[in-house]
Amino acid sequence: MKATRENVEENKKSVKEDNMSIMTRFLKIFKADLHGVMDQLEDKSLLLKQHLREMEEALEKKSETLQQIISSRDLAVRERERHNIETEKLEKDITAAIEKNKDDVARLLIKKEKTLKKHMENLCSHIETLLLEITIMKDSIEKQSIEYDELMLKSREYFHRTEQKQWEKNLSEIIPFKIYGEPTEEEIEFDLVMRKENINQVIGGS
Repeated sequence: MKATRENVEENKKSVKEDNMSIMTRFLKIFKADLHGVMDQLEDKSLLLKQHLREMEEALEKKSETLQQIISSRDLAVRERERHNIETEKLEKDITAAIEKNKDDVARLLIKKEKTLKKHMENLCSHIETLLLEITIMKDSIEKQSIEYDELMLKSREYFHRTEQKQWEKNLSEIIPFKIYGEPTEEEIEFDLVMRKENINQVIGGS
């Protein structure tokens, strides 16, 4: 059990360090105020896309590791089941040997049974460790997936705003600001005169 706890603690530490090495470099930057901070960075779009790719690759790697641990657990469980069947058979053989006064045979079978049971104890401890590792890895993947989804959503908003700004910039370079900027005094005066005439016509008609 001591080895099991040490393995679990090492796994927790490894997962935590893995998360921190990937996430702390950029998640805190974008989580609080993505747009405000990103505007201060060079090549911000490329940088953000790179971080998203790194997060996605990290998630894929963790998912692969999880599947490997699950496969190891399934293999260990099948091995334990085979040993259980073998132990039951040895128990019957030992009883039969004792009933036939074949003590030498019984001793050999008892030795084999005890060795097998010791192996099964280690196997059960190994399975327990794998189950804990699976739980830890699943929790880590779930949390990182949520963080990835949040960052992806904010990234899409940022990219949309960036495209909008770029479109407005391109439009301003094509169409001078004076064409679609603030109205001139002459335009305002003309609009005022037209409105007065319309109102007077309505009043006169009534």
